[in-house]
Order: sequence, then structure tokens, then C-alpha cells
Amino acid sequence: MVDGVSVVTSAQVFRRHPVRSAVGAVVLSAVLSAAALFILPRMLPRTMDIETRGIIVLVAAIVLTGIVCTSMLWLRNTRIVVRPDTVEIGRAGNRETYDRSTTAFRSKITEHRTNGIRSGITRALVVYSAGREITVDLPGFTRSTFNELMAVLTPIAPPAPADPVEAARARAQLPSSFTVDSSKERALATGLTIAAIVLLVVAAAATALAFTPGFLDSELSALVLLIPFAGVAGIGLLIGAIQRQRVRTRIPGHLTVSHHGIRLDDVDVPFAQLTRIWLTPTGYPVRRIRFERAGGRSTTHILGSNRVQMTPDYGDFLLTVRAETARMPELLRLDLE
Repeated sequence: MVDGVSVVTSAQVFRRHPVRSAVGAVVLSAVLSAAALFILPRMLPRTMDIETRGIIVLVAAIVLTGIVCTSMLWLRNTRIVVRPDTVEIGRAGNRETYDRSTTAFRSKITEHRTNGIRSGITRALVVYSAGREITVDLPGFTRSTFNELMAVLTPIAPPAPADPVEAARARAQLPSSFTVDSSKERALATGLTIAAIVLLVVAAAATALAFTPGFLDSELSALVLLIPFAGVAGIGLLIGAIQRQRVRTRIPGHLTVSHHGIRLDDVDVPFAQLTRIWLTPTGYPVRRIRFERAGGRSTTHILGSNRVQMTPDYGDFLLTVRAETARMPELLRLDLE
């Protein structure tokens, strides 16, 4: 078993990693039991003897541990078995089997934000069967496990062509050369850098003036207030500029897709050296390509965002890579973040 996915003869089993589930249950049980130990005695009558208090706290800790273990190890333990003809979804007290030929599947990913800050992601599998739409929540499924599950249920690789000649003609109609315009990203990084330098120079100049004899007694002494504000703002903008510069270095200017691999600027990435190619769906706000090589090494490149534009369209790029890797159906996968 590797990260929640196990292969059993002709079936693939997807579920939460049992070790992670057990560790999570133990940690949460310990935290709640400790909270009961310190909080519950304060809520009990002061006239109650210590022995009775201890028994109540012990019972509360046992009940909380039971609830946590039942919830995390059983109620939230969804197991999906994918076979060539059927998909079996087992949940607490319920198990259903679907015929793959008459059932459609899609992913549902919800991003949660608190005060504008990303606070978590929930993943679910949507099943369309016999006129019904069933949403199966998959708590605890990691990104990699969920991606592998969807790659098996909804493979992106095209079916084997009936006529190789027609397939070659269709592939020839797709673009093979793509350019990526990152000028807006570069302008943002440059603007942040200039603003950071200006603010840091202002903070340094105000600091130098503050040490000038008699300056603090003059009418301009209020300029000292610029030091903390300009310094903090300058450092913040400098950190942002460094981050944008790192993003910019991951944006290739030109890509070429051929029958043998992908060329990013002057670097060739042969398909034969890759174990996986991960592409984000076209509807994502940030489009990326991630190469996985033998030995676990991976590199990620940004191909599109509100400041990065690909020509021809990113959708055409995905179709081209899909067509060129059709002979290797396990190579290309969608990266569902």
C-alpha cells in the first residue's frame, strides 16, 4: 500500500491511509482527553469528592476517545474498489456497486477560506447512476490518492484509434509550438522590487536623520515615525518581490510538443524519462505542468494565470500532449488540486 492506494490482482483499492487515520485518532483523542482533564473538574460542584471527580473525568475521556475512534476509523472511512467492470463504494454501514459502462464519475473539490486565507480543501466523488446524482465525501483522501482515483475512473488518455492514419492526421492538425507571455508577471515583480527599494531607502534615510544632532528637537522630528512603517512595508514588499521572481523563473517562454517529448525553451524533456505528466484542468485559475521522473524527482512549470497567457490556448496544449502521449496511456494525468 502506498499513500492510500493498493493494487489487488485485477482491482485497485482507494482509501484513507490507515496509519494516518490511526495517528490522527490517537492525537485528537489525547487532546480532547487533556481538555476534559483540565476543564471538566471546574464545571463540577466543589462539594464533590476527588474520587468521584476522577471517575467522571475518566468516563468522559473514554467516551470522547470512543466517539473520535468511531468517527475517524469507521464513519469517515470510505473505501473505493475499482475493477475493470464495476466500482464498489463502501461507507459506514453502506456498500454500493456501480456498473462502469452505465455510470459517470466526476470530481468535486471545494476550497475553504477564512478571512480570505485558504484554510482547507474537501474532496468528493460525484456519481451519476440510474438518473441519480450521488456525492460521496472523501475525508482524509490525500491529493495524490484522489488524483490517482480520478485518473482510473475518468482517464484522460484517448481511446485506441480504429484507424492509425486518421489518428495521425488529427494529431497533425493540432498545434505543436506554444509561446507563454509572462510580461505582466515580470512587471509585477519589477514593481514590487522598486517599491521595496524605495521604502527601505526612505527608512534608512529617516534613521540617519534621527541620529543627526538636534534633529529630534526640530519640527521634522515626526519623520521618525516613517522608520517602522516604511521598514516593515519595504521588507514585506521585498518578500513578495522575491516570491514573484521565483514564480517567474518557473515560466517557460516557449514550448514545443513532439512525438518524443516536450521542449521547454532550450531544455528537452523526453517522454521516455518520465513516469508521470500532471496537467491542471483548463478551468483552473493557475495552469501548471508537473514532470515526475524516475527516483521521485519532479519539476513544476506555470503555463497560465491571470498574468500569464499561452498562445495558442492552454486547452490546445493539453489536447496536443494528450495526443502525443496516447501510446503511453498511463503517462498523462490531471492534477486536481
